[in-house]
Amino acid sequence: MSEEKIQVYGYRWVVLVLFMFTNITLQILWITFASITLETAAFYGVEELDILVLSLVFMIAYIPVTFLASWLIDKYDFRVGAGIGAILAGIFGFLRFFAGNDYTLLLIFQIGIAIGQPFVLNSITRLSANWFPESERTSATGLSLISQFIGILLGVLITPFLYQATSIPITLLIYGILALISGVFFVILVKNKPPTPPSKEELKEKVLMGKGLKSLFKNKHFLILFITFFFGLGIFNFITSYIELILDPRGFDATDAGIIGGLLLIGGIVGCIVMSALSDKYKKRKLLLIISIIIATISLFILTPPITTDPILLYLFNFLLGFGILSAGPVALEYAVDLTKPVPEATSNGMLMMVGQIGGIIFILFFEGFTLGGDYFPALLLEAIFLLATLILVFFLKENSN
Repeated sequence: MSEEKIQVYGYRWVVLVLFMFTNITLQILWITFASITLETAAFYGVEELDILVLSLVFMIAYIPVTFLASWLIDKYDFRVGAGIGAILAGIFGFLRFFAGNDYTLLLIFQIGIAIGQPFVLNSITRLSANWFPESERTSATGLSLISQFIGILLGVLITPFLYQATSIPITLLIYGILALISGVFFVILVKNKPPTPPSKEELKEKVLMGKGLKSLFKNKHFLILFITFFFGLGIFNFITSYIELILDPRGFDATDAGIIGGLLLIGGIVGCIVMSALSDKYKKRKLLLIISIIIATISLFILTPPITTDPILLYLFNFLLGFGILSAGPVALEYAVDLTKPVPEATSNGMLMMVGQIGGIIFILFFEGFTLGGDYFPALLLEAIFLLATLILVFFLKENSN
């Protein structure tokens, strides 16, 4: 294909916005019960742990489903793969309303949504590759990840108000309708790829998923990114899940926990915007990963001691912790694509997202009750050390020339 046939189309932004809308609704469905755990447990007549399971199934389902999702995206491309996730989220998100006060039925529908999640998240770098030139690719990936954080933030903040104004079933109905609308819009309006590719890179043939997996785990640079995602997302999921318990012994209440949890996500959103733009402009992905992890590591070490109770310090360094950990995401995802060519984007994307989910499960379960006098100081200290070890590993990456 000739040079003049390489061009970009304005419709790429429509596709990205529709994908972001779908991802936002998906994350709202995931996080629905986090901020009304006690009320939900009372409504369904179950224990608090049962409500935690409604969120945990998303991480658990991701592990086996990611292989099928990545294969389908590689074989049938972005629109089919992400479309399956959008439809599953829409259908099962809407069905949650009809569960009534039956917890078992609600759990079944929640699992249906969880199965759809890998189809959406594993499509992120495929969307960027299909529609965006190399000069915008990390920014597009960053915006896709930002939609994930926006969805979580909206779900945590809006759900209590909806619940208080209506009820749990009506809240689920509103979210279900929103998910159905996003799914329908996605299927009708999203196109798989533009008439002509946005870069020469898209003209190159890619290997099949099976061969791609073997190639990934023989690549020492990918393995470093694999470990980085495991610790980064594992630590982030632990802190966001336990934020109230971490702050309670230090004299902070649920309102403070909500503010600080929000600052973590806002820091991540700002970090993704800044680091994605810098990555696209300068292509120094190793350097940017190092900077992100340094910011996260220093922040966590400062937040770790039990004597850290000053609100300003907590607000500032939780913001910086979110900035550091989450800004590494889009840079690392696109870095993995560059370092593992010709492995399909969905394969490397899927493996990194999957190990992040595994990290989340392990950290949430392993560090439960890992305290000293009720303070989570030991858990935070060990996690800060893990981040420091990850930082050292990242120095062994090569700076890709692309």
